[in-house]
Amino acid sequence: MLLSKEDAENLAGPGGVRLDALAGLTWIGFPREGSPAWYDEIVAIFRSHGLEVGPEPAASPALIAELKFAAVSAGGAFTLAPPNWALPLPEQVAWCPLAGSPLVRRTWAAWPASSHRRDLGHLVAALDAL
Repeated sequence: MLLSKEDAENLAGPGGVRLDALAGLTWIGFPREGSPAWYDEIVAIFRSHGLEVGPEPAASPALIAELKFAAVSAGGAFTLAPPNWALPLPEQVAWCPLAGSPLVRRTWAAWPASSHRRDLGHLVAALDAL
């Protein structure tokens, strides 16, 4: 996740930032219409950890990285980001892991039971390894 450096220093422990430590901060999220199931799952997880999620961001214009950086760098806000974030982070922004990995995106695969395709078996085995 991305936080201001000051918030990261105050909230991060040895294993990262616990979700409940983010209570009182604003989530700079994404519009639900882009991925309704994932949005609903994230919101449910946040609420189960005591976070109040504000109104859903408007679908247009999209929240681009620079706007998220600006919101987070001011403090009092956070956004989700992978550890291998491709863009360089501004000096005032820090990436921190979520302690305990509370957010897990699940993927499902289905195919006919009569299938004997080995490539599908290899795909499922590869997904299991993630």
